[in-house]
Amino acid sequence: MSTFTRISRRARRFAYTLSLPQKRMSTSVSDNQSYPQVCLRASQDYRCFNNFRRNPFYNDILEHVTKEQGQAYLNEIQKDSELLEFADHFRDNDKFGNPRIFRYSSIGLISPTTLRYIKVLADLKSLFGSLNDLSLCEIGVGYGGQCRVINTFFKPRAYRLVDIKPALMLAQRFLDNYVIPATLSYQTMNELETNTYDFFLSNYAFTELPRIVQDIYLERIILGSPKGYITYNEGTPPEFESYRRDELLRLIPGSKIREEKPLTSPTNCIIYWDASKSPL
Repeated sequence: MSTFTRISRRARRFAYTLSLPQKRMSTSVSDNQSYPQVCLRASQDYRCFNNFRRNPFYNDILEHVTKEQGQAYLNEIQKDSELLEFADHFRDNDKFGNPRIFRYSSIGLISPTTLRYIKVLADLKSLFGSLNDLSLCEIGVGYGGQCRVINTFFKPRAYRLVDIKPALMLAQRFLDNYVIPATLSYQTMNELETNTYDFFLSNYAFTELPRIVQDIYLERIILGSPKGYITYNEGTPPEFESYRRDELLRLIPGSKIREEKPLTSPTNCIIYWDASKSPL
């Protein structure tokens, strides 16, 4: 299955669920709610939790980074020797859920998905410097892997995770196994109040949502955040009318484009902004 196909299927499942938070509606075979069900079971049953990162329905959405893609992420990570010194700490991400791990010559056994999280951390470090003592908000948190990697290297003051309820339940179960410097909070879209965060983060999630949902996040979180990082991807169905990159660049003050490295789909890029570096 191509990366694009995975993104499209993920968009239909994750975004469609978020766009109809108050409705109970049957979906097609491809939108069969399997992902939320796996998250829910894994959050409540230790046997499911012990292997959720190999569940085929879960792998449709997450934990499908290949060994080769992991090497491409590692090639970028190796440009920052300081991050490599934390390799054993990052590797602790793989203690739970039984992920597929591979041996890489310069870092040893590690999940390629964890390498992707470290690569995002490398971007954040390069673009924004320290995230210590900041309040962060992440949309589309998976099982909390990115949150844990960031909190392994930096010490944010607060970290809000936003997703559908079953995913949040799984993320909390996962993160409760670690000492996290930040004060964690978990909220669904409908629970969010308009708030100002120091930093906004979303990887392959915000840009997979319908425009009506994106508008809520823009109003309540994104436009009030002086710093932000979005991994932009396309592949949503036309009826979602999701914002394209040029529209987001016009909407988010001071936002810029950065090449995604490694490039995981032809139209992907990084959208980022930092008001503290904006010209007077």
